[in-house]
Amino acid sequence: MRFTHKPVLDNFTACALDALQIFSVKVAATSGGLPRPLDVFGIVSMRDSVDRNRNVLFHRTRDNCQTLTEQERNLLLVGPTRAIVLSMPEPVIVDVELKVKGTTESEDKHLSYLAVPLLCHGKRYSRMLLNSGSYASKLSTLEFRLGYIVSSVEATIFVRVICGSWPDGFHGQFAAFTTGVRWKDLAREKNIASVDDERILLLDSRGDQKVVVTGDDGKIVLSRCVVSVEDKGELKVHVRAWKVDDSVVEAEMVFTALKAGLSNGELDMGFCKLGVSVAWSLISRKPVYADSVM
Repeated sequence: MRFTHKPVLDNFTACALDALQIFSVKVAATSGGLPRPLDVFGIVSMRDSVDRNRNVLFHRTRDNCQTLTEQERNLLLVGPTRAIVLSMPEPVIVDVELKVKGTTESEDKHLSYLAVPLLCHGKRYSRMLLNSGSYASKLSTLEFRLGYIVSSVEATIFVRVICGSWPDGFHGQFAAFTTGVRWKDLAREKNIASVDDERILLLDSRGDQKVVVTGDDGKIVLSRCVVSVEDKGELKVHVRAWKVDDSVVEAEMVFTALKAGLSNGELDMGFCKLGVSVAWSLISRKPVYADSVM
């Protein structure tokens, strides 16, 4: 597998920074008599103090809507594409423009339209952010399930088939979990919700997504691949595979966080072997452009 590495950054521009982990975004409620299912399109993103550009979490065009039902109301996320930096007193801006597709374009309706600041007060330990990510706008209420990751590095996850093949008709669910390490006992004493068991969904083929394997190198195309990990914590990559009415096959691997470099491992699914690679990097305090000269 070939990786494109970012330029090496000096300690003045990159380090382990506090970051916002995005676990899920859900259309929790609707109003205005909108019928189910809903064909939703538009964009959900966040802007931090690094460059104020959109860090896209969800993006669908009108001709590629996601269908939401009463049973499944989570948006299928494609990001973030880099760590979302938390730098008090600067807020993170939640930026949303979602529509419901009508019979014609003129009948499309605004589902949510937001540009609101999110302030996360610093702590010494990683934790879930409760009651801080519910936003009502237009015809819906969106719920963001968020985590605060202290002293974070950025992990970019790659998965490919290295032996055997992924069978046609098999569903797949690829997920990541991270651990909070610093001041964990203090967090427990204060009954702070832990990030440890919170799933970060990288790909779920049960909906309108499929397990796509590229022919050249066996790479599995994940919906999202970037997560934030405490620099002294761990990253767990978990894979489930199943066919309708068949038993589930599961495998997982744990990686120790690094500040830079590449971690590799293998998962034996029985019908195939998966190679898992994690590219680690520090988080830049300022924009890094493709043509930057270091």
